[in-house]
Amino acid sequence: MYHKILETDEAIKDIHHISCEAYEFTRDKESGLAFLKLYDATTINMAIFPYSFSTTDIEYRGYMIHILPFGNYNLFYTVNDESKEIYILRILYQKQNWQRILRVDNNYHIRDRKIIQ
Repeated sequence: MYHKILETDEAIKDIHHISCEAYEFTRDKESGLAFLKLYDATTINMAIFPYSFSTTDIEYRGYMIHILPFGNYNLFYTVNDESKEIYILRILYQKQNWQRILRVDNNYHIRDRKIIQ
């Protein structure tokens, strides 16, 4: 059974920033589109097999944060089995200090509301 994918506002900003940065770097809009296609394929796989990917040692409101590497990025998400929902929290460059970012910047929103209350 597929889980429903919900992207936080913070994850949407990350996706936008990464795809725009790819375009700015290469001046080829296909670069940004290639990232978005890879992201879509990755999230489809995650919706089918949400527990196939490692967990970090970081929790968000009682849910373990999972890490899914793809390309040069890591996708961070939690799984709510009761509602069959996956919350994509952030998409960060692999060389970023993601442990600090996830521990310090740990407020996430979906359409102007806090998630996992």
